[in-house]
Amino acid sequence: MYEDSNKKRTSKIITFFLILIIGTGAFFFGTVYGSLNSKEIIDNGTPVVGDSSFDKLYEVRDVINSQYYQDIDQDALVEGAIKGMVNSIGDPYTVFFNAEEYKDFNDDGDGNYVGIGVIVGIKEDKIVVITPFEGSPAYEAGLRSGDFITKVEGVEYQGTDLDKAVSVIKGEEGKPVILTIMRNGEEQDITIVRASITIVNVESEMLQGDIAHVTMLQFSNNTAEQVREAMEDLREQGAEGYILDLRGNPGGFLDEAVDVASLFVEKDQTILYTLDKYEQKKEYRSYGGDFIGVPLVVLIDGGSASASEVVSGALKDYEAATLVGQKSFGKGIVQMVYQVGNGEAVKVTVSSYYSPDGINIHGEGIVPDIEVEIPEDTEVPLTMENDTQLQKAVEVLREMMQ
Repeated sequence: MYEDSNKKRTSKIITFFLILIIGTGAFFFGTVYGSLNSKEIIDNGTPVVGDSSFDKLYEVRDVINSQYYQDIDQDALVEGAIKGMVNSIGDPYTVFFNAEEYKDFNDDGDGNYVGIGVIVGIKEDKIVVITPFEGSPAYEAGLRSGDFITKVEGVEYQGTDLDKAVSVIKGEEGKPVILTIMRNGEEQDITIVRASITIVNVESEMLQGDIAHVTMLQFSNNTAEQVREAMEDLREQGAEGYILDLRGNPGGFLDEAVDVASLFVEKDQTILYTLDKYEQKKEYRSYGGDFIGVPLVVLIDGGSASASEVVSGALKDYEAATLVGQKSFGKGIVQMVYQVGNGEAVKVTVSSYYSPDGINIHGEGIVPDIEVEIPEDTEVPLTMENDTQLQKAVEVLREMMQ
């Protein structure tokens, strides 16, 4: 939209520790910066060469290699050591990707996957479903937001076991996987058949003649351009007010979030800023767009995270939109991806991000201006007839347009 397409390929991502179990691997959403090489990691940190604190690691390796009764896969040994080191930090957003995982990580940003079609995260040390994509195998099988996944193929998993659970859930197209979920205090088994899925990131429609409804499922490549094109098309159809629907949107590329927010925020105004442990500040400013000052309502809920919170937080701070729905997820820390080894990478939490008014929503979420819940017994899929949040958004927008 605003930047060279090649730059977009290495754009930042708003990472939120949600696993997109749609791909053959796991997609870690959140604020992730473009890939860098391993030399830059060493230059920006403390070199470990000659560090005696790692002598014990090599001693253990030597004992295993000399004494273990069978041959050892050295590549697996090294990968296990690296993952153990990264995991010992205790930050679920800091992750090592082997070559296959890193390829999946990059491929997932394009919206084509093989899997069950759901976003999951960690809540109360349990694996929780954030969003099953409408029409996906998970959705059709009955998986819903708020369900806790307690077992996969009969094996129990806690929130800290998320990676292990994901590795079992992912698999071949056409093959089933059995999930045991907890819903309203009761356990039940759900069988889901993995499939090839293409996600349409932006959907749009006209409501009641002059009100436009634009839904964003995630912030992947070119999403902002799709939003702009959809809004221009809707304006040509007579739209005078707009509803931007970010419910269940777990995030994606940071550049896309900045571009979307720029549609509604004056040029050079701060969309967000980041601070690292050295108190270094980096600001992301609006490019300016064609829909500044239009009547706008943004829909959010507990599945709106990261990039969604960047957009909704900026629009709330500038009073460019009225937020309707439920409190967002609350993910406000930033990761950077560094290329290491041969086609591998490590994603490291490097800073926190803040809304224009200096609000860090990590662990807190964004509270909408008008809170509206959808009754638990509401049938899905949601329509204008039963979607209480969308109905309220139309009501609020109608008042703004008078």
